Amino acid sequence: MKENKLIKLLVVIPAFVLLGVMFTSCIDDSLNNSPNAVNESKVKTPDGIKGLVIAMQVAFSDWYAGDRSRINSIWTWTMCAPSGLGRPQPVQWNTYVMTSDGPTDDQWKLAYRGIKICNDIIDYAPGVFTADPKTANTMVGMAKVFKAMAFGELAACYGSIPIVVEGLNPAKFVEQNLAYAAAQTILDEAIVNFQAGGVSLDRDLNFKGDAAKWQAVAHTLKARFYLHMKDYANAKTQAGLGISDPAVEVIGQHSETVGEYSPWGHWANTEVGEPIRAEKSFIDALQSEAGDKRLAAYFNPSADAGGKFYGFSQHTASTDSNDANAAMVVTMKKYRGYADGLNMVSYQENVLIGAEAKARTADVAGAVTDVNIIRTAAGLAAFSSADPAKTISEILKQKTLQLFLEGQVYHDMRRTGTMPEVVKGKNVRWMYPQSEKNSNPNVPADDDALVKYLLP
Repeated sequence: MKENKLIKLLVVIPAFVLLGVMFTSCIDDSLNNSPNAVNESKVKTPDGIKGLVIAMQVAFSDWYAGDRSRINSIWTWTMCAPSGLGRPQPVQWNTYVMTSDGPTDDQWKLAYRGIKICNDIIDYAPGVFTADPKTANTMVGMAKVFKAMAFGELAACYGSIPIVVEGLNPAKFVEQNLAYAAAQTILDEAIVNFQAGGVSLDRDLNFKGDAAKWQAVAHTLKARFYLHMKDYANAKTQAGLGISDPAVEVIGQHSETVGEYSPWGHWANTEVGEPIRAEKSFIDALQSEAGDKRLAAYFNPSADAGGKFYGFSQHTASTDSNDANAAMVVTMKKYRGYADGLNMVSYQENVLIGAEAKARTADVAGAVTDVNIIRTAAGLAAFSSADPAKTISEILKQKTLQLFLEGQVYHDMRRTGTMPEVVKGKNVRWMYPQSEKNSNPNVPADDDALVKYLLP
C-alpha cells in the first residue's frame, strides 16, 4: 500500500498533527520531537501508548464521519447536492459517479492509517504495561474494536481488502467474506481482553475504560457484520449480547479548534453555500407519520416557510416550487456543530439489528416489540403486525430514519436490493483508490462481484 513507506511516521503523526489543543493536552510534549524524525522509543512508553489511544479515536472519528458518511447518504437519497451550491464535486454523486481519486482514496488511506495505529497499540501496549495488565487489556481491546470496525466497513464498501500488511511488501487482498471473518475473530479477541477486567482510563474518550460497555459494543459490531452477511441467526444472538443501555454509544471526537472540526460541521458551516442538503424523499419519510420528533432534531425548518420542512427534489418529483429552491430547503441541525460527533455504534442500531434478525428467524412478535422501542422514542404510535414481510419493511424504514448519516442504510439497501438506483449497478460498491492501484499490483479489478456476499 502506498502508505507503507511512511509507516513509522504514521505511528505518531496523527497524535500531534491531527489533534489540537483539546486532544494534545492529554499527551507528553516530549514525544513530539519532530514529525520527520519520530523517536520510536518514545512511542513504546506509557505516554506514547496513551498518545496513540487518543490518536486512534480521533482518526476513526474523521474516517467514519467523513466521505463514507457523506457519499453513502447521497447514494441512499438521505442527502443530496443541489447544483450551484459551493463546490461542484458533490453534485456528481447524485448520479452515482465516482472516480478513483478524491474521496475513495481518502477513505481508504484514513482507514488504514487508523488500522496502523491500532496495530501499534496491540503490539506495544502489553510490553509497555507489563506491571499493569488491566490497562493494557483495555487499550488493546479498544484497538481491536476499532480495527474490526474498519475491516467490516471497508469490506462492505470495497469488497476484497488487505487484512495483513507486512513491512513494505505490497499487501495481498482477501475476499470479502474472509475480511468479515477476520473482523469477527478480532472482535472475539477484544471481548476476551475486556473480560480480563477494565480499568479507569481517561484516554478513553467514550467510556473511560468501562469494560462492560466496550464488551457490549463489540457484540453489537458482531451483530452488524453478521447482518451484512445475512447470517440472521448469529446477528440475533449477538444483538442479544449487545448494547442494552440507550446511553451507551461510541461517538466521534471533534472540537471547536480549527483542524479538529467534524466533517459534517465543516461541510455545513465552512463550505460556501452548505452544498449538502436533505433530499425530499428523506424529509417526506420523516413526515409520513405525524409527530415524528426526529424531523426537528435533525433539521432546522425552512426559511420563511412558517415552520415547514422542505427537502430538495433532486430525485423526487414535486409540484411545489419550494422543493426545487435551495434557499427554501431545510438546513442541518444534528451534527452541524464543529464539535458534534457522529454516532458510530449505538443502542438504537443494536435494537434494530435485533428486530430484523428476529423477524427473519420466525420471531415476529419479538421484532415488533423491538421496533416499537424506536417508534415510541420518536413519538410515534405503536406498530402492530404478524406479517414478517411487513414487519421487516417497517424495521428497515425506522432504521433509515433513525441512523441518520451513519452509513448503515447504504449496506442495508444493497443487502435487500432496495438501492434507489438511477443507473442500475453503478452505485453498488466504492472503487479502489488510485493511490493503491499505483503502488500495489495486487489490487483486484473494480467489479461488483467483489461485494457479492452483501447483494441479494
